Amino acid sequence: MKTDHSYKTFNGNKTIEELQQNIWHYIKTLKNFQLELDFYKFLVDKPIFKQHVMNLYEILARYKKEINTLNEKRNNLIDDLSSHSNQIRTKIECEDLACDNFFIKKHDNLELRVINFYNELQVFKFEFLQYIQGVVAP
Repeated sequence: MKTDHSYKTFNGNKTIEELQQNIWHYIKTLKNFQLELDFYKFLVDKPIFKQHVMNLYEILARYKKEINTLNEKRNNLIDDLSSHSNQIRTKIECEDLACDNFFIKKHDNLELRVINFYNELQVFKFEFLQYIQGVVAP
C-alpha cells in the first residue's frame, strides 16, 4: 500500500492561540534560515574551489541566484505570515461560519506555502552541499 504524502490540514479545530503559535513558529524558523542561506552565499563567494573544474563559475552563479531567490521567498513568507497573524486577531470578533472559513483557508494556504518552501530548501541544500563537497579544494 502506497502512503499518501499530500498536505492535510488540521487547522479547522484549532484555537486562535494555536494558530498564532504555529505562525510564530514558522516565522522564527524562516528567520533562522537566513543565517544558513547567508553562509551558503559566503561559501560561493570564497576562493576555496579546485582549479579546472568544468563550468564551475556558471554553476556557482546559478547557486547564488537560487540562494537569492530562496531568500526572497523566505522574506515574502515572513511578511505574509506576520500580516496574517495581525489579521487573525479579528477572527476573534467573527461570529459567522463564513468568516471562520476565510481565516482557516488563508491559514491553510500559508501553511502549505511554508511546507513547500521547506521542501524546496531541503532539495536545494542536498544538491548544493553535494556539489560543494566535490569541488572544494583540499
